[in-house]
Amino acid sequence: MKENMAIKTLIAGAGQNGSQVYNILKLDPRIEVVAFLDDDPGKKDSEKYGLPVAGEVAQAAALAEKMGATGAIAAMGNNYLRAKINQQLAEAGLGIVSAIHPHTFIDDTASIGEGAIVEMGVMIHPHARLGRNVFVGGSTVIAHDCIIGNHVLLGGGVVFGGDVQVGDYCTLGVGSILQPHLRIGCNVITGIGAVVVKDLPDNSVAVGVPAKVIRHQDPPPAL
Repeated sequence: MKENMAIKTLIAGAGQNGSQVYNILKLDPRIEVVAFLDDDPGKKDSEKYGLPVAGEVAQAAALAEKMGATGAIAAMGNNYLRAKINQQLAEAGLGIVSAIHPHTFIDDTASIGEGAIVEMGVMIHPHARLGRNVFVGGSTVIAHDCIIGNHVLLGGGVVFGGDVQVGDYCTLGVGSILQPHLRIGCNVITGIGAVVVKDLPDNSVAVGVPAKVIRHQDPPPAL
């Protein structure tokens, strides 16, 4: 049962990731999802889980006032887009909430920034720090003293050794494994099942066992 003073919340993104976020937030008594936002014209005036897809992100302020919403969260896998939309929602006067599944194991010395999406079965060990707008796939294990930057996507089942640092805008593929004490730069991608045993530089793409850099990519644009 939702609390009487539950935060009425908008989810930006009515796709599969929006479904993930809704199904986490419905378990949080502090949050009441009242509508979805989506810029896809094909989803305008549709419904999802019995809730309206009420309009575009640019209409967030007006729609929030109409529905009495004070919270919002961006629900998409693209790191840059998730960061940009959460910024737009904040600029519209909405508080950015996090969607953290209740069946996770998060040590009380760990910290997680706003706008986080943390799926079922995630384990976050002592003194780990996660930045803003992180998306942590199910069953990921983040070991002690790891530092995860802002706007990062960790695919399901990623396993960290202790004291690993990951820069902003990284995407670590499903099942990636990182040995302890590594330093992963900003905007790095690892392939599915990559085993990372060496530091990776900014803007690199690494795949394989052990992971090797196969190319470099452009840095993300400024927000």
